Amino acid sequence: MRPTRRGFAVLAVAVAALLVSARFGQPGLTAVAGPLFVGVFAAAVQVRWSDAPTVERGRLHRGFPGETKPVEFRVDGSGIATVTDRLSEGLEGETTVTKSLPATVTYRVTYTARGEQQVGPVEATVTDALGLVAERYTIESRTAVLVYPPVYRLGGTDAFARTFTPESEDRQSFDRLREYVSGDSLRDVHWKSSAKREDLLVKEFTDSRSDRTLLVAAEAQRGHADEMAAAAATITMAALESGLAVELAVPNGAVDQGYGDTHRTRLLELLARADAGRTDRADDADVVVTANGDGVTVSVDGRRQSFADVTASRDNPIAGEVSG
Repeated sequence: MRPTRRGFAVLAVAVAALLVSARFGQPGLTAVAGPLFVGVFAAAVQVRWSDAPTVERGRLHRGFPGETKPVEFRVDGSGIATVTDRLSEGLEGETTVTKSLPATVTYRVTYTARGEQQVGPVEATVTDALGLVAERYTIESRTAVLVYPPVYRLGGTDAFARTFTPESEDRQSFDRLREYVSGDSLRDVHWKSSAKREDLLVKEFTDSRSDRTLLVAAEAQRGHADEMAAAAATITMAALESGLAVELAVPNGAVDQGYGDTHRTRLLELLARADAGRTDRADDADVVVTANGDGVTVSVDGRRQSFADVTASRDNPIAGEVSG
C-alpha cells in the first residue's frame, strides 16, 4: 500500500504547512495540516481494511485469427479499482478500465495467432474514494482459449482441386439386385434379369461416400508450423465439404477418418496445437503438405505444387460456422 500522486501532494501540503507554522509562528497553518494528515490516514485505513478483490470469469469462445470476441468477468470488492487483464502474445485488446467495485468488466479481444492462448491474470489497483492511497493486487484468474489456424478458399481446375470435388452429382453406386416391393421406382427395375427370373428385380444402390476417403499428412521445418497448419486446415475443410471422409496426421498427433461438424472441430483442434516435425504417415498419404523456408507445397498423386497456387483467396469460408 502506498500514497497515490494525489496522496503525496496532500502530504506535501500538510508538511509544508507545519514547517511554515513552526518557522513563522502561524498556528492557523497547523489547523490546516491536521485534517490533511487525518484524511490520508483515514484513506489508508479504508484501503487496508477492504477485502482483496476477487474475479469470476465468463467463458471465452474459440475462433480463428482475425476474429474478435467479447470478454466478460466480474470483480467483487470495494473501493475504486483500475483493472487490467493480461493477454498472451496471440491476443490483442484494450483491457484496462476503472470501475467502482463491485463491477462487471467487458472488453473485446482480437485473436492474432493460432494455438493455446491465455487471458489473465488480472491486475487491480484499488484506491479510496478520494484517490489518496492505493493497494495493488494480482488476482490469479486465468482462462485458456484455443485459436484455430487460418482457413483459406481453394481454387483452380487442376488435378489438386479436383481431388476435393465429387466425381459426379450421383454419389450412389450399384450394390445388388433384390425383389421388387411396392413403392420401388420402375426406373430401378433390371429388366434383363427380371425376364430370366419371371419376376421383377430392382437394382439397389449404396451411398459410396463412405468409400471416398482422404489421408492428409502435414510436415514442417522448425519455425514453419503455422504455415503448415493453415494449409492442412484449408485442405481438410475443403475435403469435408466435398463429402470425403478425412484422416489427418501431423508430427505430434493424428485424427482418424470421419465426417461432420464434430469431426471438423477435432481436425481444427489438432491443427491448432500442431508442432513442426516429420510424420511417418507421409508415404501413405493422399495429400502431403510440406512447409519450410522455401514456402508451402502440396503433393497430390506425386505432383507437387505451391499451396499459394491452389488458393483462391485468404477469405475464411467457415468463419462463424465453428463454435466452441
